Amino acid sequence: MTAVEQAVLDYARRSKDQLFKSLARLIQCDSQNFISDGREGECARYLAGVYRQLGLETVLYNPDDLPGFTDHPDYLPGRNTRNRPNVEGIWPGLDETVSGQAIMLAAHTDTMPAGDRARWHDDPFGGTIEHNRIYGLGAGDDKAGLAAAAFAVRVLKDCKIRLNKPVILSAYCDEEYGGGNGALAASLRNRPDTIINLDGGNYELWTIAPGGCMVTIRLHKTETTDSLVDLYQVLERLMKELLTFAARRRAELGQVPEYAGTDMERSAFRLYSIKSLDNSQSDLDVSFVYYTLKNKDEIQSELDGMLRHLEPVLRQYLVETTGFQAATRFFHYGRTDKSNGAAAVLQQAASEAIGHPVAEKGSCLTDLSLFLKYGSPASLNFGIIRDFALPGGAHQPDEFVDCDQFLAYSQALILFLLRFGGIAGK
Repeated sequence: MTAVEQAVLDYARRSKDQLFKSLARLIQCDSQNFISDGREGECARYLAGVYRQLGLETVLYNPDDLPGFTDHPDYLPGRNTRNRPNVEGIWPGLDETVSGQAIMLAAHTDTMPAGDRARWHDDPFGGTIEHNRIYGLGAGDDKAGLAAAAFAVRVLKDCKIRLNKPVILSAYCDEEYGGGNGALAASLRNRPDTIINLDGGNYELWTIAPGGCMVTIRLHKTETTDSLVDLYQVLERLMKELLTFAARRRAELGQVPEYAGTDMERSAFRLYSIKSLDNSQSDLDVSFVYYTLKNKDEIQSELDGMLRHLEPVLRQYLVETTGFQAATRFFHYGRTDKSNGAAAVLQQAASEAIGHPVAEKGSCLTDLSLFLKYGSPASLNFGIIRDFALPGGAHQPDEFVDCDQFLAYSQALILFLLRFGGIAGK
């Protein structure tokens, strides 16, 4: 580490309270995603003010306003992103010969709904800082990414550092519940050379985006009934089919070193819900999530095969089905192109900042799939989200980030920008 790098990281460490307070303030912005609408506006407008204060060229825009956006093949209708803004702040680089090699630091503004407030010990919008943790809805998923990106630029500017390459801070809407319109718009609007999507987990680099989707199938008893028994008989056969499908998905990911033995391999199939509609004995909805390395048509062929296997039991118990219906967009499988060196530079920077080697793994279902396909092939994820299954993890009550890890994460981004962005005049 050079003397300049060490001095900048020392300054960041001395300024850590500013970093922590900035995350707390972002948590106080209610930006819940309700699928067909969302409250990202307050958070986006707040960040626009932060970016302007940093002296960045700032643009607030709605994804649907981009020319031709709603006709794009990966546009997801029904999300009301005509009224859910993205915001970006651009820090121009000094070297005109690399002006097209912009680095985008991207993070999503939306959160899951807070849910039952009684399950939270503190206000989910409080941004409480205590016991070396910062608590609140979206603390790790993904407001830590928003705060760290802005802090990295602030520290560099405070230290009178200018970079050769441009930096784009992109805060995008509608990631949760399999959205994606915000990330798609950020990709199409900018086409940067490198995208670091600050929506990863466990302080790991994620360089594979799996394909996948959330899927729902409805079972309907065609005759009047006062019992779920017939639907249960069909459900039992459906579950056998789904467990076979699940085993194929886990085996698929298990063949990939970045997934083998990880939580992602275990989560390659998750039964999301089984519920009777309005306490009816005539309708049952089954939802599940899967990860895959296959394309949409290959998976659809497997789902169609399951329906054919179910036909005899459906007829026997007088049950109809809508078939398998996508409840989210289909995520595209993709791998990070490492040829421009960004992944290696970030992995080294992250390792130095935290003090131990940082692993390279595969992603869960994130907008990395869209960034790779439409933004830059050199896209990857880097974040500090705690696992969904852990207390205080993403989408859990009392979500939190560890302050020490959060500081190291922010320092890793600073070190990456210094090295990959290039210090002007060096």
